[in-house]
Amino acid sequence: MATLISSFTGDEARTRVLAAYDRAMAFWPQPREQSDVETAFGTTRVYPYGPDGDGTPVVLLHGQSAGPAEWAPHVAALAEGRTVYAVDRVGEPGYSTQTAPIRTQDETAAWLEEVLAGLGLERVHLVGHSYGGWVALNHAARAPERVASVTAYDPPRALAPLKPGFVLGAIASLIGTDGFRYRWIDRLIGGTGLPAEESDAQVRFTAEALRGFRVRLLPPQEMADEELATTQAPALVLLGGESRVHNARRAAERARLIPDVRVQVVPGAGHGIPVELFNSRVPEFVREVEDEVKDGRAARS
Repeated sequence: MATLISSFTGDEARTRVLAAYDRAMAFWPQPREQSDVETAFGTTRVYPYGPDGDGTPVVLLHGQSAGPAEWAPHVAALAEGRTVYAVDRVGEPGYSTQTAPIRTQDETAAWLEEVLAGLGLERVHLVGHSYGGWVALNHAARAPERVASVTAYDPPRALAPLKPGFVLGAIASLIGTDGFRYRWIDRLIGGTGLPAEESDAQVRFTAEALRGFRVRLLPPQEMADEELATTQAPALVLLGGESRVHNARRAAERARLIPDVRVQVVPGAGHGIPVELFNSRVPEFVREVEDEVKDGRAARS
C-alpha cells in the first residue's frame, strides 16, 4: 500500500522542495493564515483569505505539482465579500500529508467532501486549474450537494484526450536535466501576465517538485458524457487557445454537454492561468450565479 501513497524522494528532496514552496508562497497577499483539516486520506493544509462576508465561499484547487502559490495573484480578486480557501491537496508536494491511497474518482470526491465538511462549509464555489479543474468537475458530478458553481481552467483529459507531445514532454521532464525541466514547464504555462519574479518562483517550485516528489494520485480521468450532462451546478469552463495539453476546441465542444455552462476559449493563452482575464471573468461568473439564486428566491416569495 505504501507505493500508492505520494512521498518525497528523501529528506534532502523534502527540504529543497519545501524551500521552493515557501519562496513561491512569499507572494501570497497578507495576512496569510493557515489551518489543517483531518481526513481519512491524511491531513490537508488550507489557506483561508478574505473577509467573513455573506458571499458563498470560494474553494481553490491547484494544478498538479503547482501548489496553492499559483493562486496568489487571484485570491484578492475572488475574495470580495467572501472568504477564499486555497487547498493544498493531499498527495501533492507541500505541507499536506497523505496517509491512505486515493485510487478512484469516488475517493477523490470523498477526500474533498471531508475537507469541505471539516471547514464547516455548507455551500461553495469550486475553482480549479489543470488537475484541480478535473477534481472540481469530478466533485460536481459525484458530490453536488455543496457545489454552488464550478469553474475549471484547462482541465487535462477531463474533456479531451491529452496531446501526445504533452505526454512525451511530461515523461521527459521527469528524467531530463534541471534546465530542460524548467524550460518545459515555462513553455507549458505560457504567457500568464505574471511579474517575472513571481512566475520564476512558481516555475522553479514545480521543477523542484517534479524532481523531488513522487505523485501517486489517480491521474485525471475523462468525464463521461452522462456525467457532464447530469451536472447540476452552473459551470464556467475556460480553455487556453494555445494549450499544449489538449485540443481546446474539442474540449469546448464536450464542455457544452453541461446543461448550465459558459465556455470560453482564450485566444493566445496556454495552460497557465491568464491573470487579467481570470481575475475579471471568474468573480463576475460567481456574482452571476449568486444573483440568479437571489432572483429565484425572490420569485418564489
